[in-house]
Amino acid sequence: MVDTVGDLTLTYDEMASLRSYLIATVFEFFDSIEMAALGIFQSNEILSMAKKVSSFIRWDKKEYKNIFSDHDYQIIHNCILHGEMALGIYSTYKKHIDYETCDFGITKDKIYNYIQEYSKNAGW
Repeated sequence: MVDTVGDLTLTYDEMASLRSYLIATVFEFFDSIEMAALGIFQSNEILSMAKKVSSFIRWDKKEYKNIFSDHDYQIIHNCILHGEMALGIYSTYKKHIDYETCDFGITKDKIYNYIQEYSKNAGW
């Protein structure tokens, strides 16, 4: 892990919403193909990341702090960047992405801003 200013702490609901957002990115076939064509990530890598997020989620754990690797952050960053800039995935799938108390629009910005800072410190 790279040292950053602050931590990325996500709640159970935010993790569930992140998982759904990653899956929604793959549902948008053309956006997923575009990311693969640009040499960023294949849809199977994104689905594997969604599975990884899902594997972290436990009913008895309410918060998750700095659990992602450098590669994980790159996948999440690209899904947020391309998913929002290209097609507005969140607004399209909002009712399927927001989980319980999570407004993923806010969480998405929190994650994206953290990853921006993280990437500066990581040098990518």
